[in-house]
Amino acid sequence: MLFFILEIIYPRVPGAIPPQDFVTTAPVEDILSLYAKYLINLSIWAGGILALAGLIYGGILYLISTGKPDRMTLAKNQISGAFFGLLILLSSYLILKTLSPQFINLKIPTLQQVQITVKPEVPLPEITAINSSIDVEMPFARIIEKIFEAYISDYPKPEEKKTPRMERIRNYVTAIAAEDETGIADKLKQQSEALKNYSDNCRCFYPRSTCSKNGGTHPDPCCWHGGCNDCPPRYCTSDPCAPVRKGIQDREAENQTEINNLNIKNTEIEQEVRLLKEELDRLKRAEKFIKECPLRSLKSLVQFYNKKDSYDNQDWTIRETKFWDDVNLYYYTGEYTKNQYGNWYFQPTKEFLPDFATFYCSVSGTMEQEEVFSAAPDEDKLTGEESVEEAEEVFSESMACSNEAPVGEIIDRTKRTTQLLIDKLELLVEKDKELIDAVDKLQVLVSQCSSRRCYPVCECFCSKAGCWCVEIGCFVKPELDGVCPKGKIKDQLKEIQRIWQEIRDVIEGKGSNDTPTNIGIIPIIDEIGPEIIKDLAKSVRYTMRHYDEIFNCLQAKGAIIPPNNAILRICCKTEDTIYGDCFGECYLEKGQEKHRECVQECLDGLSIMLNDPEIAQCIHELNFYVCEIK
Repeated sequence: MLFFILEIIYPRVPGAIPPQDFVTTAPVEDILSLYAKYLINLSIWAGGILALAGLIYGGILYLISTGKPDRMTLAKNQISGAFFGLLILLSSYLILKTLSPQFINLKIPTLQQVQITVKPEVPLPEITAINSSIDVEMPFARIIEKIFEAYISDYPKPEEKKTPRMERIRNYVTAIAAEDETGIADKLKQQSEALKNYSDNCRCFYPRSTCSKNGGTHPDPCCWHGGCNDCPPRYCTSDPCAPVRKGIQDREAENQTEINNLNIKNTEIEQEVRLLKEELDRLKRAEKFIKECPLRSLKSLVQFYNKKDSYDNQDWTIRETKFWDDVNLYYYTGEYTKNQYGNWYFQPTKEFLPDFATFYCSVSGTMEQEEVFSAAPDEDKLTGEESVEEAEEVFSESMACSNEAPVGEIIDRTKRTTQLLIDKLELLVEKDKELIDAVDKLQVLVSQCSSRRCYPVCECFCSKAGCWCVEIGCFVKPELDGVCPKGKIKDQLKEIQRIWQEIRDVIEGKGSNDTPTNIGIIPIIDEIGPEIIKDLAKSVRYTMRHYDEIFNCLQAKGAIIPPNNAILRICCKTEDTIYGDCFGECYLEKGQEKHRECVQECLDGLSIMLNDPEIAQCIHELNFYVCEIK
């Protein structure tokens, strides 16, 4: 190949060295790239020369083709083809050079030797034991207070307080059915009764007219020219309710005003229901969070403060975070009292304290490695194969519990009471809508009072002077029950009175027993809610504030508990259990003691009936106890 290249004398082209000049002098690895570069440049120049020749040929052909259209077309095609060929040739070269000069130079780069840098050895840092913990705050008591809003304790001054939720709801429902029967529903009932009375006073009138056969002063078609025969039918066109028409119109206008007011109150109540559902959902999530937190990760606020002090002393990291940003752990304390109307309210003080009825759960961090028990259990009863719960049950047999924090009972009573209040408010809105519909139907019936329900009576009188047809008056048609549909109006009024009574029952309650069916909205607000708040402060908040160590039902299982120094044996759920059925019968009892007595009485009865003594020993699974080692 080399000898063949040397024997040929290649023409010189701009931009490339002919092979005879570099074959013997260029490095071996560059010969191929130089040869390829020469051929590319030679091809480009050859193509350019051919394109130029094509242009010249086409121009000459065009000049000599005058008067010959077909040859002129051929000449134009020759010129344009040569021009575009030259353009493509130059464009391809420019594109390749723009993308990368290596496409034109075709030079194989020289491989460089890779330099390997050895990573210097870095000494490992000294490892020190540092614990960290992230604890989530769960102020369940503040959530309960936000549900009832028997007071708003975030504000230190009474003038800064907004109207509490329970007071707002009370105002809404009493505006609908007041004790003195001046509420919206009361007025609708009273005005409906007035409409019924007005309709009873509608009568067919007695307009009299006479006519004579012999051309009297009042000729009338009812007189026949051939004699005085039966008078032809006439129509009663007078308004039968004319004397009471203004009263009917006034009552209907007042009804429309009260219906508009009732719709506004319903909208406000529906807004309160939505907010109550949100708060109830929070409480359910708080309960779920407390249940699912591992036993040793769940701590009261006092325990969390002790843990925080321990971490700070050892320069460890501990961080608290809120479950809900708008639930404030700190609040203004105060006391409960009653106003002149007998309603409970809370008078806050200027003391801003944390709510000790709060739990913390460690959810992240290295977590503290603490012992499972704060004191050694009876080792003779442990084999080392027990679970934590089983070991704690053995441990609890040597414990005595002196105080109880009925967290689970308070939460369950609040959940059930709140759901009952929501149901009652939704039922009230439903009944209000029924009342509006019933009043509308009554007004439609009253509007049917018409003279068309009347017919005239004519009599023919004759004398020597002639015959007269005398219209005696208008009377109600025999097949109808009056000038108004009195029977339907009466029945509709009874329907309105029935709905009105149901509205009052929903608001005020009915019967003497405070059962979920009979209790009203007002007793829930004025009696049940404040009692739960009082029990929360007295039975839960006090215990969780004054004791460092509390145990839940499972941890205290087997221990002696108050008030009867019985042994705690069964931690019961309220969902779909006998204990839950008894709880459902008693949650409206006023006060924790009466509630507990009611539940225990129910359990004792079922225990005897079912011959199962363990039923009577049920304790709520989320109750907590202050226990000590014997």
